[in-house]
Amino acid sequence: MERGIEPARLAIRLEPRIAAHKLDGLLEDMKDRGGVETYLEALRGKQRVFLAALPEAAPPAHLDAGVVTVLLDCVFPARRRLAEGVSRDPGTASRALLELVYAKAPLMDRMQAFCDAFPAADRKLRRCAWDWAAEVLHFRRPEAVPLMTRWVWDTGTMSGAVRQFVAGSEDLDHLPLGATPEDLEAVRAWFVEHLTASGFYRDLPLITDLILARGYADYVRSVSGGLGILQGDFGARQDPMELVVKLLGIDQRRGERHAAASRTWH
Repeated sequence: MERGIEPARLAIRLEPRIAAHKLDGLLEDMKDRGGVETYLEALRGKQRVFLAALPEAAPPAHLDAGVVTVLLDCVFPARRRLAEGVSRDPGTASRALLELVYAKAPLMDRMQAFCDAFPAADRKLRRCAWDWAAEVLHFRRPEAVPLMTRWVWDTGTMSGAVRQFVAGSEDLDHLPLGATPEDLEAVRAWFVEHLTASGFYRDLPLITDLILARGYADYVRSVSGGLGILQGDFGARQDPMELVVKLLGIDQRRGERHAAASRTWH
């Protein structure tokens, strides 16, 4: 079980007005699609799938290939690039997942070890493995571990959802923000404080995920006119929630399929 992560000192200035604007837009767009509870329940369902595969008590000795496949399929940034290799060697992925979750090493060391299970020469695969590890750790215990996927924050490219909440960030080449659990816990703590001040008191980690996904989705839509490859990856621009749902891996058909599969585990 993860100990509480102590947030680092936040060296960037997140803008409450931007967060309020994103939150208002998010809630408005959810209104005609079942409301915020529909999306929160989808995220809770994803958490249940991860916990069914990787329970807090009685860690499994191994993960069947079908379980590994479902866990990967839940993770939008990783499933396409990693699927072929994982299907060829699910045993390696199973061992890596169990070490990631249950080993006693520090969290960052476990994430790096997980990435080391994939071909070192293929940087794209390793980056996708990082996203997979980040989602496994977060969605098993969203209140304990912040979401650390590259779309949230990528120090290599100085891009990600967090940047969209920094006023004037388009004019900044560098933001003084790392990608450690402590750095991203500081970001999350800021959002939790903002949400609490806005009248939210439940599911704050999951609502934070939704706001961050909305921020990144807005960015993708704003630039996708000139980036056809992003358009192909993320789908149509007409529904402002489509990108949010895909980023968080909670599209309805996948969620129902994953939930049905998880009920047969253990």
